[in-house]
Amino acid sequence: MSAKYLEKSHIETCHFSASTLLAEQAIMCLELVSELVKSGLDFQFKGGNSLLLILDTPKRFSIDVDIATDCKRDEIEMSLDLCVDKFGVFKCWKPRQHKTKPWIPLASYYLYYKSGFTDDESSVMLDVQLRRSNYRTSRKSVVCGDIYKSDALVELPLPSSIIGDKLLTLGPSTLGIPVGKGKEAQRLKHVFDISRLLTMEPKLSDIRESFTNCLQQENEIQVTKQSADAVIDDTLKFCGSIVSYPQIPSGDTLSPIVEENAKGIIPFASHLFDSGYNWKMLQTDMAKVALCMTALKDTAITDTIFAEMLGMNAAKKPLPGVTLNENSTARELWEQIYAVSGSLPF
Repeated sequence: MSAKYLEKSHIETCHFSASTLLAEQAIMCLELVSELVKSGLDFQFKGGNSLLLILDTPKRFSIDVDIATDCKRDEIEMSLDLCVDKFGVFKCWKPRQHKTKPWIPLASYYLYYKSGFTDDESSVMLDVQLRRSNYRTSRKSVVCGDIYKSDALVELPLPSSIIGDKLLTLGPSTLGIPVGKGKEAQRLKHVFDISRLLTMEPKLSDIRESFTNCLQQENEIQVTKQSADAVIDDTLKFCGSIVSYPQIPSGDTLSPIVEENAKGIIPFASHLFDSGYNWKMLQTDMAKVALCMTALKDTAITDTIFAEMLGMNAAKKPLPGVTLNENSTARELWEQIYAVSGSLPF
C-alpha cells in the first residue's frame, strides 16, 4: 500500500461533491479493510463501503466498515492490535457498545487516526457480525479507481448477494430500520445502493437465493419469524409511500415514513460523488426496488423477464389518474409492476 492515498493532497483531489472529511473517512475505511486482511483475519467485507469495490463505477462514500466473520472476539481484537502496532495508521481502538438489540451477535469498535483536515478526534467505526453471511462471494483487490489502491485481496459478496441482503433493511414494520430511530438517511442509502447494483444485471434467481438465505439468517439473528411475503409487502408499501408527492413534501399531515424520507434525502445526498440527487431520482430508485420485490414475490417471473423489466421492455399497465406524470421513468417502472401484480401499494 502506498501512503500517498492517505495524504491530504491526494484526498483533496478525489472527494467529488462530498466533503474532504467524509472522503478521508471513507479512504481510512478502505485502509482498515486492507490492514485487517493483512493481519490474517478471515472475514467478508459487506455494507456500504464494500460497494466502492463491487460497483464498476462507485457512487457514494460511507464512513464505517461492516464485516462478517466466524472468528471470536479475542481473535478480532488481536487483529486490531496488530493493525495499530504494525501499520501505524490507526493510533488506537476502543470497543463501542451498540445500542440496538444488544442480544444480536455483533461487536463494534472505533479506530482512531490523525486527520489531515481537523484537529478534532477522528475515527472510523468497525461493525462485526459474529457470523458469516450466507453469500455467494468472490475475492477482489482493495482498489477503488484512483481513490485508493492496495494489493490486499478481500472476500466480497456478489451483487446479487448484497441486493438480497439490503432488501431486508427497508420495510420498517418487519426487518427494516424502524420509524422514529433518527435514521432517516439510512434507508435511502440502501435504496440507492440496490438501484445501482441492479445496473450490474444480476440474475433474479440469484437474488431470490440470497433473499431467502439472508431472511432465514436475519430471523435467527433477530429472534423473529418474519415471512418473505410480510417483508415484501412491507417494503412495497414503503416504496409506494412517496409516489403521490411530485416534490419533497412538508407539513404536519405527512405519515411518519414519508416525513422521514423527506427529511433524509438532503443529508443522504451529501455522501454522493455527484451533486444534484433529488426527489425524482429517489422516486425512480424506489420504483426499481419495488420492481425487484415484485419479481421476487411472483415465481412466474424468470431471469429473462426480470431483465426485460429492468430494461423497461416488459408489458405495462397504465397507472390511474395523474400518478407520477411528472416522473416518466418511475411511472413506467410502476406500470410494469402493475401489469404483473394487478395491484399497487398506494
